[in-house]
Amino acid sequence: MKTMAGKTCSRFTNHTPLPQGPHVVGATDIMIGRTKDGTLMRLYYPSKLTDLMSHTEKWTPWFLGEEYTRGLASFIAPSIPSLFSMLFNWQMRGVATPAVWGAPVTDRKFPVIVFSHGLSAHRSIYSTVCTELASHGFFVAAVEHRDRSACASFTLNETGEKEYMLFKTTPLDMKEYELRNQQIKIRVEESIRALNVLEMLNEGKVKNELSSDFDLQQLHGHLDLTYPIMTGHSFGGVTAISTLAKDKRFKVGVALDPWMFPIKDEVDNIGPNVTQPLMCISTEAFQSIANLQAMGKLNKTTTEFITIKGTVHQNQCDTPFLVGHIGRVFVGASSPLDPQTAMDINNRLMLNFIAKHIGGKELQSKCDLFLDTWQSSLDYGLYRNRKPYLKSKL
Repeated sequence: MKTMAGKTCSRFTNHTPLPQGPHVVGATDIMIGRTKDGTLMRLYYPSKLTDLMSHTEKWTPWFLGEEYTRGLASFIAPSIPSLFSMLFNWQMRGVATPAVWGAPVTDRKFPVIVFSHGLSAHRSIYSTVCTELASHGFFVAAVEHRDRSACASFTLNETGEKEYMLFKTTPLDMKEYELRNQQIKIRVEESIRALNVLEMLNEGKVKNELSSDFDLQQLHGHLDLTYPIMTGHSFGGVTAISTLAKDKRFKVGVALDPWMFPIKDEVDNIGPNVTQPLMCISTEAFQSIANLQAMGKLNKTTTEFITIKGTVHQNQCDTPFLVGHIGRVFVGASSPLDPQTAMDINNRLMLNFIAKHIGGKELQSKCDLFLDTWQSSLDYGLYRNRKPYLKSKL
């Protein structure tokens, strides 16, 4: 399968990988409350539509705006922010996520997933993971954090105008742990609020502060809140772990390459409190002794560990599909394993584990068949020989 556009339209030049599940995915942005104490999310969901490729003109723009690029440049390319921004904006303006913007919501009822993004990321950069999950019958709320760990985000002032907040670098008079530990506490509360919002959406009780033609009443009664699932990548992975420890409404968790640093002094207390089924899916390059030791303090009776061989940290987000070979080298996204294969394995591991714990036997069986062919690329357990740790860019 081609990961970029095999079929383009006048509006877009490229797209991220096509979701492979049976449902055509829809997408919309939702803001509940205008301040940073509210919730901003991109909701991916199964729609009523039956043909994704006949709606390419209405696919979701991946690019969120120049403000997001400026925040990302301050993290990835602080020495050349203007050059990075110019190239990034040029490359990303024509990229689409293959989810139909504002598509009518399915008539069926499906489970919910909350997804927490990584450091310097945003609500769009995990679209490949989120659309794949949604295409298999999940409402996926990709939260955009307002703790200034995102490359950018925004609130609305009294007149409805956007007020942006950009990525916060570590102040000279503060240790990074202090900042990240402060941020993860905010992130956990934002993840919990996201589930609260999903509950209110299911009850038909909330108003979208963003200008939108999407009627939130379509969601009324269609969200199955029996088994809420908490997921995330990197900083979002440890956010997922910490949220599971605090809010037991979440019944299952998946942490992609969890970056344990923000809770390194608290993991002895947080780890044992994760009593829900949890899978940690690691990439081979994102391994350090300190991170592995912290992961080892998670509840061993409820946590499974698995590593995808030949992968790097960026294989669990959109980055490898957005840039060419030189770009992948620049941002640390070049991997021995083909990016599409790595993403397929990652997504099937997620779906398999989730289905196993919420009663989705048919989906689990399909994932098992796929994963059986890739067992040589999987390493089960936590402590094995690893390649040197690569610094995270998310």
